[in-house]
Amino acid sequence: MRSLALAAVLVVAFASGGCFQMTTVVNVKGDGSGTVDHTMLVTKAALAQLRQFAALAGGRGQSLDLVSEEQARAMASTLGPGVTYVSSSPIDTPLGQGRRSTYAFKDITELRISERPQTGGLSVKSDALNQAAGEITCTFTREPDGNATLRIHLPELNLAGAFGNAAPGSPEIAQQLAMVRTLLAGAHVTIAVEPAGQLARTTSPYVDGPRVTLLDADLDQLLGNEAFITQLQTAKTPEEVKAALKDVPGLKMTLDREVTIEFTPAK
Repeated sequence: MRSLALAAVLVVAFASGGCFQMTTVVNVKGDGSGTVDHTMLVTKAALAQLRQFAALAGGRGQSLDLVSEEQARAMASTLGPGVTYVSSSPIDTPLGQGRRSTYAFKDITELRISERPQTGGLSVKSDALNQAAGEITCTFTREPDGNATLRIHLPELNLAGAFGNAAPGSPEIAQQLAMVRTLLAGAHVTIAVEPAGQLARTTSPYVDGPRVTLLDADLDQLLGNEAFITQLQTAKTPEEVKAALKDVPGLKMTLDREVTIEFTPAK
């Protein structure tokens, strides 16, 4: 997704305040219903930073809990009307803590996937954050031959919002990119769709079996690429941003405004 790269590479740093790994997989059936499998893992150092930030902002401080079932249940309402919580389980590893959750929906056209990872109810007020983050929506149709077609609508690239309206090549952009590189060491974001049935065609170039990847960002590799950072920092138009994002190591991302997935539903 076009601004998803900016949201993941730039915005998420301010939303989570540290290293994280997030995977969101949308499973869709032939009738338009399905599930969302969401996994969020945050390093223990990042959790400490989040709690400190919450305390300074007058929040819950040490009581901030990103792995509670309560937080997992609350996320259902952010995914769209009619989305329900199914189940979840905590994750606790030497690297960090998080939760693996499953949600169900009856109509994928009502699904809303935010570009900004959930942070356990912690609110970060930032105009740049709000402008750059967007939502992914879908339309769904059944074809005369029995196939189903899912069209995934991606938000418009908002370079100005992501950089707080800073001019291309300005010191503000360089400063923000430097901060992001510090905060996002080890971060990884994946968003994908898996139709239940035989994949007939898709406009996404990133396909692995039934999975169509919309975004896969290895932020260590991506932000360690000096040529990419320079190109992104100096980009003046959406076309130049696309050129910077195209085929860069560490990033798989569809750059079109719409991704089409047609599949033959499982019987």
